[in-house]
Amino acid sequence: MINPPSAFRLILGLLVIATSSSVFGREFAVRTTAELVAALESAGSGDVVTLAKGNWTDVDLEINRGGSLGRPLEIRAEVPGETILNGASKLSIKAPFVTVDGLFFYGGAIKKGAVIEFKSHHGIIRNTAIVDYNPSRFETGYYWVFFSGDDNLLDRCYFKGKNNLSPLIGNAIDDSRRNTVRSCFFKAIPYVEANGREGIRVWGAGKFDATAENGAYFTIEGNLFDHADGEGTEIISLKSNHNRVLNNTVIATLGCINIRQGSSNLVEGNVILGQGRAGTQGLRMSGLNNIVQGNYVSNCDFGIRVSSGEYVTSALTPAYAPKQKIVKGQIIAEGPMATYPQVKNLTLSNNVTVGIKGADLEVGFSYKRRWPEEQMVLIPEMSLFQNNRFVRPRGGDSVIGTIPDTQPPLDQFSFEPNRYEGNELVGGENAFALATDGLKTEPLPVDWTEAGERKGFRVLRPNDVGPAWVVARRDAGRFPMEAELRAKGEN
Repeated sequence: MINPPSAFRLILGLLVIATSSSVFGREFAVRTTAELVAALESAGSGDVVTLAKGNWTDVDLEINRGGSLGRPLEIRAEVPGETILNGASKLSIKAPFVTVDGLFFYGGAIKKGAVIEFKSHHGIIRNTAIVDYNPSRFETGYYWVFFSGDDNLLDRCYFKGKNNLSPLIGNAIDDSRRNTVRSCFFKAIPYVEANGREGIRVWGAGKFDATAENGAYFTIEGNLFDHADGEGTEIISLKSNHNRVLNNTVIATLGCINIRQGSSNLVEGNVILGQGRAGTQGLRMSGLNNIVQGNYVSNCDFGIRVSSGEYVTSALTPAYAPKQKIVKGQIIAEGPMATYPQVKNLTLSNNVTVGIKGADLEVGFSYKRRWPEEQMVLIPEMSLFQNNRFVRPRGGDSVIGTIPDTQPPLDQFSFEPNRYEGNELVGGENAFALATDGLKTEPLPVDWTEAGERKGFRVLRPNDVGPAWVVARRDAGRFPMEAELRAKGEN
């Protein structure tokens, strides 16, 4: 072997060292808040900052330096779940390409804003938990997670015990797109009768204009909601366009999955098991061009509600009291807004409902509600109801709907028909004449079982979602392990 000249060997060695540093990055092991601050001021693309085990109290974990595509800045717990943040600790990602892994927010509280906030793009929070992070007063409202940026991901996280105002997860109205909540576990969120405590609320383009071409493009996929009641009305609330709600499981949770405002949304493959608990609901929808298909709903108060829409072009009576477009107390645009846009071009297909207390399908829900102060008079039109299956072991009215009022001033409205094709009703009654041609009725088979109806649908279990460290310690009876961490002292 011929050895290279010494100068060449020196240059080659320096190149290897530089390349190694560039590929693998630096590691910062921090044990105090001061060390953490210093590390975050220095760390960058490809670097890893590791937080020691123990309690971290009143830490404002503000990340202003990020990474790059393929080489994120990583913030990790030394042992997943054993770096516990409490007091007024919070996390804000203000730089791109940052990944945070394995933190545990437990038993603290903040005054406003969000415990975790994405304020940049391509951030990832994974394997992280927030448990009982509540203020002393219910009225002190804040999110646990808030998205205010693009292309961020909340992955395999765990949430339990939120009991104050504001949704658990929210998405900003402006400049917040393509964010994702995936494989997370929402557990035991207590019910309090107060509006605005949704599990996930997705604002964005389409909230104030159902015809807007832009949207939030938010994805909610593969999550489990178990007794995660919140406000008891909406578990997931879409108030924007172009979102996807896919393959989630809801167990004995008050409220529904709702396309509240917005268009071109997809709700598919979700399983809602009410387990007969009063206040559990199925699917509800408003807006244009939405697709709701392949979902399973059982033992809830209602199955599927297709809402009526609000007419806002003019006052039909002197008593009409239109709502303005208001955000944070400020009117942002002149003219009234439709709090429930009319349903048009909905595709509702291949859904299964079983053992519902009320109606399996209601077309035109809330027609003339609070008339004439509100003008909920636009019934769904130009929509397709296809290959849905409604099973009623206890019988009763399954499909119900609204025949519009034709007396003045409502005689000015006419609606294009909906299409009903290939739907099946087993063991119940059709109370909506307009759906008769596309609804086959048959008696409940003697050998019928609910398990048979659920074939092809996947029900998520606790071990399928959330951080692996939560699963392991829950199985071992060591969660949330507060006493162990307190004994180790605080940083």
